[in-house]
Amino acid sequence: QEGKLLKQLKTPDTGIYVGPAVIKVDGIEDLEEEIFGPVLHIATFNAEKIDKVVDAINAKGYGLTFGLHTRVDNRVEQIVKRIKVGNIYVNRNQIGAVVGSQPFGGEGLSGTGPKAGGPWYVPRFYQPAVSTYAQGDAAVIDDNALQGLVDKALKSPERLDNSATVAKLAKALNVEPVDVPAFDVSELPGPTGETNQWSTHPRGLVLCLGPGREAAIRQMLVALETGNRAVVISDGLDADTKIIQDMKLSVVVAEGSIDPAALAGLSGINAVCSQATADRMTKYREAMAQRDGELVPLINELNPQRYMMERHLCIDTTAAGGNASLIASSI
Repeated sequence: QEGKLLKQLKTPDTGIYVGPAVIKVDGIEDLEEEIFGPVLHIATFNAEKIDKVVDAINAKGYGLTFGLHTRVDNRVEQIVKRIKVGNIYVNRNQIGAVVGSQPFGGEGLSGTGPKAGGPWYVPRFYQPAVSTYAQGDAAVIDDNALQGLVDKALKSPERLDNSATVAKLAKALNVEPVDVPAFDVSELPGPTGETNQWSTHPRGLVLCLGPGREAAIRQMLVALETGNRAVVISDGLDADTKIIQDMKLSVVVAEGSIDPAALAGLSGINAVCSQATADRMTKYREAMAQRDGELVPLINELNPQRYMMERHLCIDTTAAGGNASLIASSI
């Protein structure tokens, strides 16, 4: 109807079919939803605007797979650092993920982990022993103030080298330090001419809800140690607030509690942690199920893997022919 159909093949006379089509669009912003069908959208852009194109893709919130064709290594590195998707394929197709070589799974609107066929997949089927705590009687923080705490945390600097400081904080709070594995980048096996790299990354901002001092502090320590920002809201934190703030980590702490319904509209969070009793957890789940946009996990354990995301990069290294000066160029 808009005159953007570049090509469409005819369909058979019988049956119900959609003819494969190629449609010209200005960018991914023109697409309002995922389309599962034989439709290819084409958008062109100036090379110097590639970062804006990647940002627009990220803004859509879908993060399953991303394909890139280039012979310039710097371009691969530039885009891989910015794109927020679970699987990235360079100079090859985007299907046929192999267990153990290309762990498969998305993020954002496309999943919360773990990756099928990856090193964290089978352990996720274990049933962990989880301690639960009764909700205290701390005052409820209203929705606007709660959003303000999240916004404040988002303005704090990202600090991925928190290990020593977090260990110092744990000692100052008189709690056992958290044993968290370092961020991992692993080369996975694959056929000759293909590299496969699995890596782990922070989720972003983690809302830690305790309840109670013990649960809230441990959730905070795991969140920080895994490179995340954190907002910690619970009863029993009055005496600890100054100690935590003096460490100047990426964390905001408040004595109080929240109305579970607030989670339906709270923006800026990437995970919620709580070890509340079953009734309270049900209320959290019901509110989070009403959220628009990114799928946000509700975590009730201290397993560091739950606080991190996995990404996979697959590169066809045989596709490096062509102009040698182009390959060596710096973007």
